[in-house]
Amino acid sequence: MKDPYLATEWVDQATGAKGYFVIDEMKNDFCAGGIRMRKGVTKKEVERLARIMTIKMAGLGVPLGGAKGGIDFPSDHPKSKEVLKRYLKAHIPYIREYWLTSEDLGTKEEDILTILRDLGLKSSVHAFINKQENSAILTEKLQRAMSANYDGMKLTDLVTGYGVAVVTLEGLNHLEIKRNHAKVSIQGFGSVGASAAKFLFENGVKIVAIADWKGTIYCKDGLDIPLLSGLKDNTGMISRNGLPPEYEQLPGNAWLTVHSDVLIPAAVADVIHADNAGDLNVKLIIEGANLPVTSEAEQLLFEHDIMVIPDFIANSGGAGLFVSILYGDVKGEASEIFTFLREQMSETTKRILDIAKKDQLSPRIAAKQLVDRLEQQTKQGV
Repeated sequence: MKDPYLATEWVDQATGAKGYFVIDEMKNDFCAGGIRMRKGVTKKEVERLARIMTIKMAGLGVPLGGAKGGIDFPSDHPKSKEVLKRYLKAHIPYIREYWLTSEDLGTKEEDILTILRDLGLKSSVHAFINKQENSAILTEKLQRAMSANYDGMKLTDLVTGYGVAVVTLEGLNHLEIKRNHAKVSIQGFGSVGASAAKFLFENGVKIVAIADWKGTIYCKDGLDIPLLSGLKDNTGMISRNGLPPEYEQLPGNAWLTVHSDVLIPAAVADVIHADNAGDLNVKLIIEGANLPVTSEAEQLLFEHDIMVIPDFIANSGGAGLFVSILYGDVKGEASEIFTFLREQMSETTKRILDIAKKDQLSPRIAAKQLVDRLEQQTKQGV
C-alpha cells in the first residue's frame, strides 16, 4: 500500500489515549472520512481505512480524497465524550479547512456535531460548505437531512444499513435467487446490522440468524425483525426475554455456519479469516463492517465460488448521504436520499458483478477496476 499523504498522532494529556488522523489522498483540496473510537485502534488500521475511503469516494463518483480519524479509547467509557472533544479540538484546523468527517464505529454524529458547534463550526463538512457560493442552501439541506426521521428512527442511523440492503438485493438478482427464497445471516445488530435487517425483511428476505455479543439467535423459517428491534438496546444487544420459543439460541460464531445464502458481517474486522473460511457454505458475503474478511480468506472464498462484495461499496450509504446533499440534487428529505442511494449503489453493484463475471475476477478486483475507470472519467471531465 502506498504511503498516505498525511499521518498524525495525538496523545490526550488527561487520559493518555492516543488518536490518529490519516489523509490517504487530497482531491480538489478536500478529503473525507469518519472518526472511530475503540480500544485497540492502531495507526495502521486508520491508514487502511483512509485508503478505503479514497476508493469509496471514487465509487460514489465524488472527487474527494479519503481520510480517517481513530481514537484508541473505549467508546463506552464514562470519559469517552471528553476524549472525543479534546481530539476534535486538536484537529479543528483540518476540519475547518479540508477534512469532511462524520461518525464511525464507536462515535455518534450528534456528539460530533454538538462539539464542533461549540468549537465554532456549523457542521462536520464545514470545510466544503464554507467554500461554496450556495453555502446557506447546502447548510439548510444538510441540517434537514441530519434531523430527518424515517419510521420513527433517525435517518443517519439507517442509511448505511439501507445501502447494505440495496447491495444485497442486487447480489441476489445477480445470482438469480428470488428474494422470498433467500436466507440471510447477519453478525451485529447495531445501527448497520439492524437497519440492513429491517430493509431486507421489508423486501421479503428471510433473516434466519442475528448474532450479537451474547450469541446467535436462529430460526430456520425467518426471524421477526420488528420484534427483535424492539428488544435491542442502544448498543445492539438483544434481550433474550420475550423471544418466541421456536427461536434457537446458539453460540456466537454459529451465524457463520447456519444454513443461509448470504452472510452480512456488520460488526468487527477480520471476523472471516483463513481458519474459518472453509467452513462457510454460502453464495454471497456482503461486507457491512469495515474489513470483516481477511485477504487470505477472500482468496479461499473466491476459489470456492463465494462472492465477497467489498466494504467500500457495500457500506457506503453513510458517505452517500453527504454526497447526495453536497453533490446531488436533493433537498434533504429521507425519501430523496433513499432514492439517490438505491440508484447509485444498485448500478455500481451491478456493474461490478458484471465485470467480475465477464473477466472471472473477484468482486473486489472488479470494483477497483471500475473505480479506476470512474476516476479517469472524472479527471477527463467525462
